[in-house]
Amino acid sequence: MALSRDNRRIALALLLAGVGDGMFFYLRPLYLKELGADPVAIGSILATASAVTAFTHIPAGYLADRFGRKHLILFSWTLTAVALLVMHLARSLEGFVAGLILFMFANFVMAPLTAYIVEARGAQSVQRALTMSFSGYGIGNVMSPAVGGLIGRTYGLRLVFGLAALAYVASTFVLMPLRPQPVAAPTGRTRYAALVRNQRFLGFLALMFLALGAMVLGIPLLPNYVAEVWGFDVGMIGVFGTFQSLGIVVLNLTLGQRLPRRGFMIAQLLMALSVLLLLTTGQVGWMGLAYFCQAGWNFGRTMALSQVRRVVEAHETGLAFGFTETIAYVVIVAASFAAGVLYQYDPALPFKLSLGLIALTLPLVWLFAPRHDAHTVEASPVGEASTAGEGL
Repeated sequence: MALSRDNRRIALALLLAGVGDGMFFYLRPLYLKELGADPVAIGSILATASAVTAFTHIPAGYLADRFGRKHLILFSWTLTAVALLVMHLARSLEGFVAGLILFMFANFVMAPLTAYIVEARGAQSVQRALTMSFSGYGIGNVMSPAVGGLIGRTYGLRLVFGLAALAYVASTFVLMPLRPQPVAAPTGRTRYAALVRNQRFLGFLALMFLALGAMVLGIPLLPNYVAEVWGFDVGMIGVFGTFQSLGIVVLNLTLGQRLPRRGFMIAQLLMALSVLLLLTTGQVGWMGLAYFCQAGWNFGRTMALSQVRRVVEAHETGLAFGFTETIAYVVIVAASFAAGVLYQYDPALPFKLSLGLIALTLPLVWLFAPRHDAHTVEASPVGEASTAGEGL
């Protein structure tokens, strides 16, 4: 089933954003090292930047539910372009970190954007609308990491941030014609009283904290590990990033209609396979497969968001997605700090610990992740009207 008109526009905007992000995102730790940061400092910088994002999701989700989503989405895109320009112009580690923090702050958009996609989905199930829309980002990411690596190797890493800013400017113009969505009215006297007492939702957040934390521990210093342990250069690491982006597209388009709980477990298994390959082989082909399986992290986060709608009401979705994204970034913060310290001691240690934690959390997801909707969900009023496939 095709995307609705507004979600098609979002998918195109995400494609352009994916082009921009892909050129530099996998190379950030290497550029930080080039600017003088050691592994502990790199982990701390990435953790600090993620912490800034973590504090934005709940307020952004509240504002999206209360005042609408479109203006927040446009503001985030514009702010991202400015942040990338700051990163491009920076000549020092401090200046670059300031731009990176601003870039991460702009990620507050995830809750409003997710809520907008869900509201505009028409007859599609939540998981299908999210995976198809976010596939645009993955498609944009397919070739851009390799291109970014080639540009970085030939002209220096600084240039890729300027090109990424241009991609976000184009993406912002694509989003401007989005239709505003009506603000959903609360069903009770207070908008969020039921949400903060919702035991299924709170239990789900605790489960995601554990499961996502296990999956992300090996990610923050992955480029440094591949460069320092297996000897690959910036250009080749960019090519590996392309394999990861291809994995995001393939997983979203082929598995995006699966039940979210099962999809999340598949993501866990893929991350475990990726870590195992990273620890045991440095051959190019196997390394490409390891990066392809790293897409399990992105797919797992989407499946986590898809499960949220099963345990909350329509007027709570913005804040509920905000809580979920906050949990995701809290674990990124903790993992980034931990990875930096562990990597300093032994570069393989973050990956070994990640593998063990995935093995522990996989059965917990099987036992406790949401299996059924908390309520009957009506079709989305925005887009093509029909009954939604929430129970799929």
